[in-house]
Amino acid sequence: MKADRTACADPVGRLPPSGLCQTDRVRILTIANHLGARGGLERTQLAMCKALAGRGHQIDLVYVTSGDFTEDWRAFAHTVTQIDGSLPKSRELVSSSVKVVEDVRATRHLSPDVIYVYRYLDIPFAAAVGKAARAPVVLHLCLPQPQTLPFVLRHSLPQVTMTLSVSYDTAENWRGTGLAADSVIVVHTGIDMDHYVPAPADERAATREELGIDPGAFLVLYAGRISPEKGVDLLVSACRTAAVDIPGLRLVVVGGPSLGAEPEESERYAAELRDLSRPLDVLWMGGRRDVLSLIQAADVAVAPSVWPEPFSRSVIEPLACGVPVIASRVGGNPEILTGWLDDFLVPAQDVGALAARIGSLASWRSSDPELGDRCRQSVVHRLSLGREVDTVEAALASVARHRPSPLSTN
Repeated sequence: MKADRTACADPVGRLPPSGLCQTDRVRILTIANHLGARGGLERTQLAMCKALAGRGHQIDLVYVTSGDFTEDWRAFAHTVTQIDGSLPKSRELVSSSVKVVEDVRATRHLSPDVIYVYRYLDIPFAAAVGKAARAPVVLHLCLPQPQTLPFVLRHSLPQVTMTLSVSYDTAENWRGTGLAADSVIVVHTGIDMDHYVPAPADERAATREELGIDPGAFLVLYAGRISPEKGVDLLVSACRTAAVDIPGLRLVVVGGPSLGAEPEESERYAAELRDLSRPLDVLWMGGRRDVLSLIQAADVAVAPSVWPEPFSRSVIEPLACGVPVIASRVGGNPEILTGWLDDFLVPAQDVGALAARIGSLASWRSSDPELGDRCRQSVVHRLSLGREVDTVEAALASVARHRPSPLSTN
């Protein structure tokens, strides 16, 4: 267990908001698997914990592997501690189990008021630390239920004090698993609306020039994990169909494989996508830390998932940037694309419907120039980061106030 402690009474040098007393500051221990831009979960956890630190709460981070978000975490976390893993490794069962127990004992001494996790696989470790430190565990549910619940997870789920779910669909997806149904609070993911903003035409043109894309091209963007459940192959097929009537269509695909995915399988899927795309003009880009300029340069973003997408940032972020989004009618997507935006939902795995919807938006910048502003206004207040932080902060403070008195460690 490698600890990097930076004692700091106020992690980012800001005072608590009005009404928050010194005694209301919560010591939050959060557990992360990877500190990098692998997907929406990693971005959401970082944004939330940074915002909570900005409101005066103490954030202690325990993580497994470093990535391109590591320095962002170090900038506000009170302590940063690396562990080998939150679960024993099957190939080194005995030695890794011993190491996990040692890490649990060491983590206990961070004396958290609450333990806050985003990955369900971190629940057993969090529950063990919580039992030792007499601290409640809060799960921020950002993933669907796995097909098979590991035994160690089934045993730990009842030890979760409170669950925050990113969507009603995800909460329902976990019903009957052992999570207490009466302690689930739905809090839709929010984003920083001052960061995700529409770009002027000259900035969009500059980004396109940098990418080698014609200013007048119809740019379709996919930004996310490159894996079958994300439906990237369906999007490629739909764009091939749509391109027959839209000669200037360009598809930009941004992202990398899932963390933990088998390299051979990822490479095979990527090769299949490239074969499938011919002769479509596709710009394949790897994972990027920041995709804001690419979102702003797009004419339409697509989230063609076939799995129950919990609450996709790939849908929220383009809308905030004034870019219409087409998404599969799965998971939490209908909770984002509500009201008139429901027209941009298509049946999952329906290539024909997806192609038709892409084609219907080919000329929106000239035929319906106010569409971008309507897209932004649909989310700017409803899905702001500030609203999400208000709910999460209140939830964490509530469970922290009711935690049992810590046991003496003497």
